[in-house]
Amino acid sequence: MILQIAIEAAFVLLALVAVVDWLNHRDGRRGHLALAFGALTALILMAPAIGRAGQLNQPLTDVVLLVFLLSGYALLMFRASFIPFRPATLLAVRIAIAAVALLAVVAQLSSDPQQPQSPLQAIAVAAVLITWSLCVLEPIFRFWLASIRRPAVESARLRALSLGYAGLLAEIGVTTIAGSAARHPYFVFAIGIVTLVIVPLLYVSFLPPNWLRWLWRQPEEDAFRGALHDLLLYSPDRATLAHRALGWATRLVGAASVPVKFGASRPATRLAIPLHLQQGEGAMIILSGPFTPLFGEDETVRLRQYAGSITAGLDRVSLNQRIASLEKAKTEFLNVASHELRGPMTVIKGYLTMLEAGSLGELSTQSRQVLPLLIAKSDEVNWMLEQMVEAARLEEGRLALKKLPADLVALTDLAIEGVSQILSKHQLTVDKPTRSIEAEVDPDRFQIVVRNLLSNAAKYSPAGAHIRVRVTGNGAARIAVTDEGIGISEEDQPRLFKRFVRIETKATERVSGTGLGLWLSREIARMHDGDLTVESTLGRGSTFTLQLPLTR
Repeated sequence: MILQIAIEAAFVLLALVAVVDWLNHRDGRRGHLALAFGALTALILMAPAIGRAGQLNQPLTDVVLLVFLLSGYALLMFRASFIPFRPATLLAVRIAIAAVALLAVVAQLSSDPQQPQSPLQAIAVAAVLITWSLCVLEPIFRFWLASIRRPAVESARLRALSLGYAGLLAEIGVTTIAGSAARHPYFVFAIGIVTLVIVPLLYVSFLPPNWLRWLWRQPEEDAFRGALHDLLLYSPDRATLAHRALGWATRLVGAASVPVKFGASRPATRLAIPLHLQQGEGAMIILSGPFTPLFGEDETVRLRQYAGSITAGLDRVSLNQRIASLEKAKTEFLNVASHELRGPMTVIKGYLTMLEAGSLGELSTQSRQVLPLLIAKSDEVNWMLEQMVEAARLEEGRLALKKLPADLVALTDLAIEGVSQILSKHQLTVDKPTRSIEAEVDPDRFQIVVRNLLSNAAKYSPAGAHIRVRVTGNGAARIAVTDEGIGISEEDQPRLFKRFVRIETKATERVSGTGLGLWLSREIARMHDGDLTVESTLGRGSTFTLQLPLTR
């Protein structure tokens, strides 16, 4: 008696959960599930009354048979909400179930299974059982086969449905096959226990709770974390990132499609997750598919977390695109400006040289005193333009080295000669070996690096300060330029070799420069498989060392 009450209470509770879920969402799938559980609950409640209803016994038996067939039909329609039937197939199914129901009513089936049956009644019983079994058996195989090679969440959902249908079929099968033994107390007790145990299976199969849906997602989590990392860091543009994000959103919750909209969205019955983008409001809209588990709070929270990551990724891509656009504009400016200015500066330098040589007539003493400064300034401008040209080539990938076997000692002398005007107000010492130091280098680019180091040493050192150049070739070629200038603080040193970066202090505010020299010099050094390093103490000077591999 207690077991029967527990079974009835369990089925009533199951039916109530299904009905409440349908009332909250009002869709056909939930309606069929509520009808199926309601019909099964009605069978459980009416079954004890069969045989004890007196004159109403036969009508009650007919009602039970009809409700039994109705439960099978509702379960089949629940299956059709996932994988629809063809219209002709669906019509044939309905006609067949209606015909079997009519046959069962006409046959006047007895409520007592021990009572002998007529041939028509036997046929009606077999037809009812076969029809109901087919309504449940077909979804078992259909869902299981459909689960093969699907994403983890969809596959788990379909397998759970298959097991739920199998549990219903097993219970009815055991009860039917037992036949006369169904009256034995021990068998009745065993059937009651099986029925009670099946109720939780039905709940988790047809109305999966949050914890079960969380378990379904776990096979995707490890791959998801790695994919999310790649998606956020390496997606080149917004469209690519959004497209990649869609695939993982559908895999996480088993959805059919997830549009990402970069603008205001008005979702109707769809689940919309907002995206608070820097460029305006957007939304990720979740559309339930045929195999999607029923959405719950767990899916909503998970998708909101995912949407937060996608928002950050979309903003990062937008920022990167803006930065790339600015970098391109800078490169184009360097290219245009440097080429446009080189011509006029060449003419200016040529006329200044002619004036200094007296080719354009005699100059006053005062004019002759100004000429060295003007020539030095024109050399400085030409040097800055050369850096801009080389920087533009490097940015565009057009800076190709022309390596030749060369003597670095001789090339260093040529570089010093090229900036002799800039070094004229300083004391220069050159320590170099008497023998040559051979290395595979691009002679012009090597001199650019050395001239840049010497120019910086002169600009950031007071007039009369000592500048030392040391060339060595032990294990590797090293050209070190040491000055007695203002020095660089330890926290500023990592920024020295960045493009367009200049260390701004009171001591440097009047020193001209583009912020390209050291960046370009280090890039050239590394293109030679070498490096450019610095050692400096604030207020006590700096040593820049160019290191290059020797010729084997």
